[in-house]
Amino acid sequence: MDTIRYLLAVLIWATFPPAVFFWYMVHPFIGYWRRVGGPVQTYLVVGPVCVLMMGALVRWNPVAGTDLGMNVPLFALGFGLYVCSWAIERKVRKFLDFKTLAGVPELKFEATPTPRIPTTIDEYIGEDSGDDASRSGADAAATGPTVEASDPRGRLLQEGIYARVRHPRYLAVMAGLLGWAMMSNYGTSYAIAVLLIPALLGVIHFEEKELVDRFGEDYLEYRKRVPAVLPRLG
Repeated sequence: MDTIRYLLAVLIWATFPPAVFFWYMVHPFIGYWRRVGGPVQTYLVVGPVCVLMMGALVRWNPVAGTDLGMNVPLFALGFGLYVCSWAIERKVRKFLDFKTLAGVPELKFEATPTPRIPTTIDEYIGEDSGDDASRSGADAAATGPTVEASDPRGRLLQEGIYARVRHPRYLAVMAGLLGWAMMSNYGTSYAIAVLLIPALLGVIHFEEKELVDRFGEDYLEYRKRVPAVLPRLG
């Protein structure tokens, strides 16, 4: 059991900070990454930096000297939090594919200009539309539901777990981080949790700005109805 606790402490120390750092390199500078080309360029630059950061943390590794010992009740509570984190993540995965989890939609938005899709019959047959615009309007009308799928903004999720909390992924990460810290019961694990939970709230702040920019009034209305991290019950 002590070996398991130690490995958990090392994983917390070496993986959570680079993961949070990655999103701080992406969300505050989302406009820059879009201009330079989107997801591929972002991952090629930021990814290696995070890997190097992880290697440096593993090499430094001050974990061993902060062992607080095995605490069965605390371990059980931590395991319960981890199970909650896993359950939340499962609900999230029902709606998000790998590309969305990796941040591709926000990195691609505006990276390649996309013509606006007409949404009303007046726009389809507008006086100034011309033959080409009329044909594109007719094509859009004929495709029906695919118009929404072609929206360059992506899809704003408001159902399932997203009807109760706007950022369930971050809720899952916070619960999992606390759970791992309690199970490991190392001082460094608690230090990482204390530092990174506020840092994750900062990531949410930057992500909210990007979502408002991308979805506008739709997201503002959604934000009024649904809490950010602590889910609405009932």
